[in-house]
Amino acid sequence: MTQMMRAVVADAPGGPEVLQVRQLPVPEPGPGEVRLRVAYASMNPMDTFARQGLVPWLRVPWPFVPGIEHAGVVDKVGPGVDPTMIGKRYHSRNYWGGNADYSVAPLANVAPMAEGLDWRVGTCYAGMTYTAYHALHTAARMRAGDWCLFHSAAGPIGIMLAQIAKEARGHVIGLCSARKFDYARPFGFDHLIDYGVAGWDKQVMEITKGLGVDVIVDGNQGPEADKNYEVVAPGGHVIYIGATAGAPAPDVSPRKMIYKSAFMGGFNLTVLEKRRGDARDNALVLERIRSGRWTVPISEEVTLEQVPDLHRRFARREIKGRVVVRVGGELNHHG
Repeated sequence: MTQMMRAVVADAPGGPEVLQVRQLPVPEPGPGEVRLRVAYASMNPMDTFARQGLVPWLRVPWPFVPGIEHAGVVDKVGPGVDPTMIGKRYHSRNYWGGNADYSVAPLANVAPMAEGLDWRVGTCYAGMTYTAYHALHTAARMRAGDWCLFHSAAGPIGIMLAQIAKEARGHVIGLCSARKFDYARPFGFDHLIDYGVAGWDKQVMEITKGLGVDVIVDGNQGPEADKNYEVVAPGGHVIYIGATAGAPAPDVSPRKMIYKSAFMGGFNLTVLEKRRGDARDNALVLERIRSGRWTVPISEEVTLEQVPDLHRRFARREIKGRVVVRVGGELNHHG
């Protein structure tokens, strides 16, 4: 008899309405694969883009089960995989399927969950924290005293950026909706500006007394991105990490960057990991998370059955921090 499981499924690309919670057969791991009994998944913007068919750089299988970032206990391994993995906690990244009771992933896409972290933090901290850390210290080479401007200040990466930048003795300005100020402020922002009010670039220049900002990290892009070049200081860096506004930033000519004596670039954690195997092997980052010195902004927990509505709320920009999806919950494990 075929074993069945709960799963959030979309049969074809579309809006949140294409998602359904229904029964699917439990997947079997193939050669070089492991199967996880899923404990928690993280609500990642990549899930919403894939649901819409907007990530051509990653294979999206249809029917599609979201959950590009999730964690669980290995309960079965395919041929060629070390069976001692069974019963241990692993984190699956950059591979779909976590919005289900069971998921299957290649060995290259799973890693042991770090010791000393609870299930929820261990599921969602890595992508947001290492992206923020490397955007500041690898891409922008932030220095003490720098003025920093972070878009999506109430989002998970924006909140991690604020904490990391403050520890590095930076001055931090955040852009987000005014209704999210109270949520974002405790994480270390010196100033918060409502991006929906015209003239946020002028407010940045007033705050910095006309000097501009040294580090900008923008995961939105869209038509407002041109204002980054109005507020970046000489020698400053504009780092793009995504395009949640749904459109890329307008093209900028090298002439403009020469005139500003500024730098524009992009950051992709996955690419850095492929080139540098130690991109997520950073004792300082893990210590900060374990100790709670950097707070992982888990704003709420939802059930698997609530995922379709969660996608609707995300589309309305109602989400703050990171939402985790409880699938199997606090699963027993060893090792």
